[in-house]
Amino acid sequence: MADGRKKNKKIVRYRRPFNIGVVFFGFIAVYLIVCVYLYFTSDHISGYEVIKGNLAADYHYTGVALRTEQVYSAEKAGYINYYAAEGEKVSVLSTVYTVDESGRMSELLEESAGEISLGEEDYSEIRSSISSYQSNYSDMNFAEVYDFKANVDSAILDLVNQNMIEQLDSASEDAGELFTRYNAATAGVVEYYIDGLEDATSESIDPAWFDEDGYERQDLRTADLVSEGDPVYKLVTEEDWQLVFPLDQEMESYILDEMEANQTTADDGTVTQNTTYIQIRFDKDDEIVWPSVTVQYVDGQAYGVLTFVNSMIRYAGDRYLDFEILRDETVGLKIPQSAVTEKDFFVIDVSYITKSEDKTGFMKKTVSEDGTESMEFVDSTIYYQDDQYAYVNPEEEDFSTSTKLLESGDLLVKEDSAEYYQVGQTEKLKGVYNINKGYTIFRIIQVLYENEEYCIVEEGTSYGLSVYDHIVLNANTVTEDQVIY
Repeated sequence: MADGRKKNKKIVRYRRPFNIGVVFFGFIAVYLIVCVYLYFTSDHISGYEVIKGNLAADYHYTGVALRTEQVYSAEKAGYINYYAAEGEKVSVLSTVYTVDESGRMSELLEESAGEISLGEEDYSEIRSSISSYQSNYSDMNFAEVYDFKANVDSAILDLVNQNMIEQLDSASEDAGELFTRYNAATAGVVEYYIDGLEDATSESIDPAWFDEDGYERQDLRTADLVSEGDPVYKLVTEEDWQLVFPLDQEMESYILDEMEANQTTADDGTVTQNTTYIQIRFDKDDEIVWPSVTVQYVDGQAYGVLTFVNSMIRYAGDRYLDFEILRDETVGLKIPQSAVTEKDFFVIDVSYITKSEDKTGFMKKTVSEDGTESMEFVDSTIYYQDDQYAYVNPEEEDFSTSTKLLESGDLLVKEDSAEYYQVGQTEKLKGVYNINKGYTIFRIIQVLYENEEYCIVEEGTSYGLSVYDHIVLNANTVTEDQVIY
């Protein structure tokens, strides 16, 4: 009966269904790991878009101003008050300073100080000095603070003294007994500082002049009491003046080339050096002038000497002047130096260039297997050509046969002649790798100007570059015909 039946106790194992999702995400994980590995182990190739630009080189220099200067000393001791403003042009009838031996004048000046009032023009001059200092202030040149203080003190003292003396002249009948007036010894521009370079000339250039850290300047207006023989003022008596500055190699070559271009040769072979002018801009006031220029040498160091025939009074109070030499800016295609590389090219005499229909190339001598000689026209690309040579890519191939068009040792035949030229001589040309088509193509560049970071190349050259071309930023990371993307 029922108890006699056998029960089926066989256990069937449960099989999980195949999970396609796990496999899919596994492939993605492996792919990401490979990509990360390749990213960190491969060279990274960066592109650069060619732009049109210029390189305005920084030709800033600091020169030492040399003038015809004469220092004058006090004829007697006493309290000194200055009458002429610094930088003012004076005549022999102009009072420069006064000396009060008794001190009575100083007392009267102190008593009258409360009655002295400066005009709007006087305040404007002081405000201008303060504004100029603020705009040029630098933490790197804190010592200039003391120069600024001395200049402002002197300027205020100068303005106050002029007003006070004018009042004393009109109010005191015995003003002549209080102090002695001293007029300018000759006509010129009055200055109230000395620095030991008053007698310096461009014929006696000293390298020590250009050590601004060791430069010492004495302001003569800060002394209230002078002794006989003390320097009290100086006059700049000539309008002509010079600016001397050390030359670097590039500027030395530039000036010498400009001077050479201004030479004329007579029929007897005599060479005459004509005056050469260059354009400069002063940093102090952005004034642009055209001084004449020459080059002098001291112990192997070249110095530029700029000669001016005007503007002396504008800069009479400055011994050191910062300026920029203005040269023409070079305009073209601007590319980074890291993108520039070199490639070897076959150098072939231009007289062997042959034209066949609308193609330009060379006639190459070939020898068949049976020894038969023949001439074959080779449609080789001329990447660059000057008056003497044509430059051909040694790697250029015939697309149909994958053989090189020209190889070292090939003989080229001049058209309508029996002369031969053996291919083999090579020269390097500068270029960049163009990547417009997704792989590297060498393009020739003609450098017009360059500095450490960029170069300006000519636009529109054969097998050259155009605006918005894409090139490899670092030429050392790729090779020619390398696929980029």
